[in-house]
Amino acid sequence: MSTLNYEPTPSAQFSLYDFTVTNGNPFLASFDALTGGDQSISMVTYNVIDALGMVTTRVMPGQTTFEPVALLRPVDASSAGMYKLLADAILGKCERKNYSISMNDSQGNPVAWWNLINALPTKLDGFSFNGRIAGPDGTGVNYTDFEIYFQAESIEFVP
Repeated sequence: MSTLNYEPTPSAQFSLYDFTVTNGNPFLASFDALTGGDQSISMVTYNVIDALGMVTTRVMPGQTTFEPVALLRPVDASSAGMYKLLADAILGKCERKNYSISMNDSQGNPVAWWNLINALPTKLDGFSFNGRIAGPDGTGVNYTDFEIYFQAESIEFVP
């Protein structure tokens, strides 16, 4: 029987930064999951009529849209800072900012980045107390999760 060799995984795979911070640390929080961020270009159709009266339908790119990005982590003390970002946005106190999300390797070093340009926090998920993660001994540990969504005007991927 062979034994499997698993690489250690960091406690957080993703980190969120606010690079508009000029004095101090831009780090906001670490997250276990990153989803969303779909980018799509709507296509505009138009017809072209040639000299013989034949109609050909063509397409050209239209508006680009970016779906919200969702970050997930267990609820802990740093969740309060994320909640404050959304609370400020609800009250109109939050400006659009450029945020960056790093994907980290097993030692916690960034290996890829997503830049969220002119982004606002738009949603916090409600209550979910059914989350279950594997503890260090392989048994399940119950926790509640915290999920925050950001809507960006543009998303840049930097490998």
